[in-house]
Amino acid sequence: MSAASPPPTSTGTTGQGGAPGTPEEARAARLGRRERGLAILGCLVGAGLVLTCGAATWASARVGAPRSPGDGDAVAAPLAAHWSGGTLAPACTALALVGLAAAVAIVATRRVGRTVVGVLAVAAGIGIIYLAGRVGADPLAAVRDTDAVEQFSLGGRADISEVHRTAAPWLAVIGGALLTVAGMLAAVRGGRWPAMSGRYQAREARPVDAWDAIERGHDPT
Repeated sequence: MSAASPPPTSTGTTGQGGAPGTPEEARAARLGRRERGLAILGCLVGAGLVLTCGAATWASARVGAPRSPGDGDAVAAPLAAHWSGGTLAPACTALALVGLAAAVAIVATRRVGRTVVGVLAVAAGIGIIYLAGRVGADPLAAVRDTDAVEQFSLGGRADISEVHRTAAPWLAVIGGALLTVAGMLAAVRGGRWPAMSGRYQAREARPVDAWDAIERGHDPT
């Protein structure tokens, strides 16, 4: 009688379909998917918040023609004006679109590509924080550069009074911060995240004839 062969042992290699073969690899894969999901969510929420705030009112004021000591009461009363984020900080909208594109690119890229996408997301988030924060801290400087004020500046410096700001620019700052954190996560950890599942990849074309099938290792019968 021949001796019984020993039972097969686990090799710890990657299983079929790219599945991790050890508990440590499985935990690393789950952590990578969780981090990837958080990065994508951060980009989507941050960029969406900035785009939503871009359509809201950031500042309002009363704008009138320049006044001189001899005008007296002859000058017309100042007109009320309102400015949205798209008017005071239009670049924030463009940077938010970069954040939305980053959310898609994180899924489509891998390794070095994800690092590059993360750096771009960080740059977009920092730009939003700077632009929106500047308007939130001092809206008067941004208001003076708008068309509504320049129309009253033909005879000198327009008279701007009763300047009020809203919370919208600070909400945009929060959106930029979320985008920055998500980008940092992708830039630092993205190279360790698992690639897109194989079911999203293109399937192999069917052999055109029996000889082609044999060459590819398929059984034509």
